[in-house]
Amino acid sequence: MIRAAFATGDGININRHFGIADRFDIYEIDVENKKYELVDTRRIDSYGVSLQHDDSLIDRLAEAIDDCNIVFSAKSGLHAKQALDGKLIQAVDVERKVEFVLDRVINSRVSILAPKYADEKPRKKYGGSARKGSFENLQKRHPCLGGHSNVTAGRVHLPVSPVCNISCKFCTRAFNKSEIKPGVSSLVLKPEEAVETVRRAKELCPELTVVGIAGPGDTLANDQALKAFKLVKEEFPDLICCLSTNGFRLADKIDEIAKIGIETLTVTVNAVDPEIEAQINNFVIDEHGQKHEGIEGARMLIGKQLLGIRLAAEKGIVVKINSVLVPGINDKHIPEVAKVTSELGASILNIIPLIPQNEMKDIPAPTCADLEEVRAEAGKYLEVFRHCQHCRADSLGIPGKGKDLHSELYKDRKERAADTFSHG
Repeated sequence: MIRAAFATGDGININRHFGIADRFDIYEIDVENKKYELVDTRRIDSYGVSLQHDDSLIDRLAEAIDDCNIVFSAKSGLHAKQALDGKLIQAVDVERKVEFVLDRVINSRVSILAPKYADEKPRKKYGGSARKGSFENLQKRHPCLGGHSNVTAGRVHLPVSPVCNISCKFCTRAFNKSEIKPGVSSLVLKPEEAVETVRRAKELCPELTVVGIAGPGDTLANDQALKAFKLVKEEFPDLICCLSTNGFRLADKIDEIAKIGIETLTVTVNAVDPEIEAQINNFVIDEHGQKHEGIEGARMLIGKQLLGIRLAAEKGIVVKINSVLVPGINDKHIPEVAKVTSELGASILNIIPLIPQNEMKDIPAPTCADLEEVRAEAGKYLEVFRHCQHCRADSLGIPGKGKDLHSELYKDRKERAADTFSHG
């Protein structure tokens, strides 16, 4: 078995010099059985470090892949080769697609690995990538991260976040027991009720692997969600905690999120261009209660979202991006969202077709053909999730099975609206 690192900016091409690489994709290559598997993506925090002839950075980069036998990069200089050689990592300079090189290796059409580089090395625990939150491991247990777990793994959404700090033109929220769409719940829970609710959810859905909070407002607009997650994590440490947010307060809260042990984040990013975002979102309200409208608010939102995504990825937290596809506004722009967020460390993209409502009630929903076209273009940069069920904020069950158990979960509860169920 060979463990190979690829210096890549997009996961597709070997296009980074070793000395200034900000990302390594790690593959395990089974030459005997002619197969390979992506097992890790490691992002290098080089912010504040000179990228010009910086020997300490070279050594840090070599340390980041010291469980590998070989590294492919566009170019590696003398010091890089010396640092790598000292860790028994073979350096190969090549500018081709990652897949091309992998195919050459498994079919023995490229000669690599002198004997001293061929010894097996232990898998490195780098940053947060070896924790339970690594993307490849989580895909097997989280129904919203791709793979086939959407028909085997269960999740519960705890509706503990009643307020929101941005105003999206497509968003409506309501209290009812039947409507299947985001932002809808039959009640709002207090954080202290989270543990007992999860205990009951496990009885109703033994396949439960994920505890999520997705509203009905934004999870980071107040402290309710993080309080609930802390209690849940202490009581059920083996369950995956998944937080969904618009990302406006993500950078501010990332240290607390990491400390609690939340493994996955879903960040809704509808545009990375303020002029496009301003057509989708009316305003944002900052932590001081100040409202920012139009392009000013859009620029502030995007900046905070992108910073939060980068910081989360650097802490080893798996990040999924949600993008609402609004025909005529961001349908041509979502691939750029995929490109930018992928470079920051996101692992997967969920493109959600617009539900015509609120201020966008007169915009027709995208057709299946529209959706597939955007998925194909965005998929060049980021893996695309294709099984979204438009879940309620109080959902329970296995999403791919089509039956939501939220009514059963809360059958003995009276509908209880929040005192501060507000939007923007």
